[in-house]
Parts: sequence; C-alpha cells; structure tokens
Amino acid sequence: MRKSILFLLFLGIATSLKAQFFIAGGHLNGGLPVSLLRIEVDKTFFPTLSGILLYEFYNQPIQVGMEVSYGVYGTKVEVRDDLYSGFSDEFRLRRNNNYASGMAVFRYLPLLTRKVTPFVEIQAGVNYLYSRFKIRPSIFEEVVEAGRDMQDWAIAYKIGGGIQFPLPGIEGGKLELRVNYQDGGTMHFLTKGDTKYLPDKGDGEFEYNPRQSPLQLITASVGIVVYDAFR
Repeated sequence: MRKSILFLLFLGIATSLKAQFFIAGGHLNGGLPVSLLRIEVDKTFFPTLSGILLYEFYNQPIQVGMEVSYGVYGTKVEVRDDLYSGFSDEFRLRRNNNYASGMAVFRYLPLLTRKVTPFVEIQAGVNYLYSRFKIRPSIFEEVVEAGRDMQDWAIAYKIGGGIQFPLPGIEGGKLELRVNYQDGGTMHFLTKGDTKYLPDKGDGEFEYNPRQSPLQLITASVGIVVYDAFR
C-alpha cells in the first residue's frame, strides 16, 4: 500500500513538472508622469529596458514571475575649468539620473485558446532612483572622481494589461503590447536641472534642489516574449 501511494505521488509530481514551462522576454518601456509627479517634473520622460521571466502551468490562465528594469531619465554634461580650487584645467562633468526596479508579476489570461491573447497584469516591488556623476579630463581619459549625489527607494505597484500576437518565424514567440499605471511611496530624487555647481562657495560645492513625489507613471511597452523558452 505504501509503495502504491509513493508511486502515485511520484507520478503526480512528474506529470506536474512536465506540464509546467517558462516564458522569457524583454520590453522597451516609456513612462509619462501623471498626478503629483506631473506637477513636480512636468514632461520628464522615463524610458527603461526590462527583462521578464514568467512561470505558467500548462492550460491554466495564470502566470507568475518577475520583471527587472533599468533606464536613464536624464543626463547632463558640462565642461568646466573651476571644479578644483587652484587649477584652471578643463574637466568634463557628466551626471546621469538612473531608474531601476524589480517587480513580482501576476498575470491573468482569460482567452488562452485564441491566437491573439489579452491579459491583465498586477505588479508589486521596489523602485530605486539614484543620480551619479563622473569627472574626467575628456571622454577618452580615466575618471578622476565619481560618486552618487542622491538616492532613494520606495515600494511600488503597477496595474494594467496588454495583448499578445503570434510572431511568425519564432517558435513560441509573441509580440506583446502593454500599458500600465504605476504608483507607490514618496521618493526624493533629482532631474536634469536640479544640480548646480557653486565654485565660489568654499572650495566649490554642489547645490541640490531635489524633487519629492511618488513615481506615478503611465507606461507603454512593446516587447517580445517566448513561450516554453528553456525547452
């Protein structure tokens, strides 16, 4: 009896594993500010590149997984000869404002049997905004100084949906169009014009005018996903 139960349990696990598969892909995303964020930063564009990995049970309308994203939402380059007291050599100061996120993903697909597949999506995770600077004599020379001006993170969520179309020539491949709304906790961050260098203050200091807002975005995405990607 015990051997029969163990055999049935093993058979069930093996069948379940065979019926499971993964979906992997990538997206180009563009976010526009809304609500409080629009008041704070107006028309700042938030582009990101993301990778997604989902897990699906065969013939079930549910997918779960993770999506990670990275982008630069502002950059500024200055050539100055007053960065270091007592020296008049020109240096190139570059500052990037960076956006990274990691989100758990839940998807519901109500029409699995259709070639054109709609889905509803909920995400929850963390957003991380940080600004970095690098100082070097020229773009081709070694960095003299580098650091972070400001950084902050907050819990966030996204709600949205999209539609998938078959891609001829890619087995299991689908073109994916998606739109979602994002909200979350308040963050302190910098945009392109929020940092000034004051050469006459002490030995020279940076002055910051940080923004404060939840990262509220409407984001449109286009990407490619491949079903049963690791078969």
